[in-house]
Amino acid sequence: MPNGISAINSLPPVTGRTSRMTTVQQIYTDLRHLIVDLTLPPGTLLSKNDIAERYGVSQTPVREAIILLEEEGLVDIFPQSRTEVAYIDVQSAREAHFLRRSVEVEIAHLLCAEITQSQIDELDDIIAHQEAASMINDFTAFTHYDNEFHGRMYQFAGVGGLWSLVDARRAHLDRLRRLNLPIKGKTAKIINDHRAILDAIAARKPSLAEKEIREHLKGTVSSTEEIRSHFPEYFGKSGHHKK
Repeated sequence: MPNGISAINSLPPVTGRTSRMTTVQQIYTDLRHLIVDLTLPPGTLLSKNDIAERYGVSQTPVREAIILLEEEGLVDIFPQSRTEVAYIDVQSAREAHFLRRSVEVEIAHLLCAEITQSQIDELDDIIAHQEAASMINDFTAFTHYDNEFHGRMYQFAGVGGLWSLVDARRAHLDRLRRLNLPIKGKTAKIINDHRAILDAIAARKPSLAEKEIREHLKGTVSSTEEIRSHFPEYFGKSGHHKK
């Protein structure tokens, strides 16, 4: 079982903080990123002592950050024993997919009527950056621009706050996607999907835009069993984060 020490050592120290809650949020955000991008894989032991030392804080904000991660299903806390990164929760991933699909279909319809040329150009530019990241297999940058593409669509539709809601629910889905990204042709398909979505919106064709959104978002979830067969150690015995 991995101990996560090298990953914990890569965490940035917190400096110049004036609020404990700000520190809690920073630790939570940093750990969440490492868990979602699989730098800290399922089963990794998390030491509150190591994390606190890295940030130069007491264990109290570390404990609070870990509780936030537990509430999101990303860590399992075994009282008086250990804390470890949770397995991927397939049900949670499916629910996040359902939520995203439902919201983004409506966004696509709305944008077909309201999107401006400058917004189309901005989305096109994001796709270009994503393609550049794909060319050098920079999956971190690729994921950043993937999120940027979808997040900007929410903003352009006037429902940017919903992106935060979706983001808070999709950690397990994002871990599935991270396992799937290195598969040959996967990043190219995502880029092509984004272009197809943008083309349909720019052409003011809501039915086509909906079709492209549905096709794009079904990819990872429809491949869940294949992903699990290749990476069973990320899912545990039941595919759920609880043991």
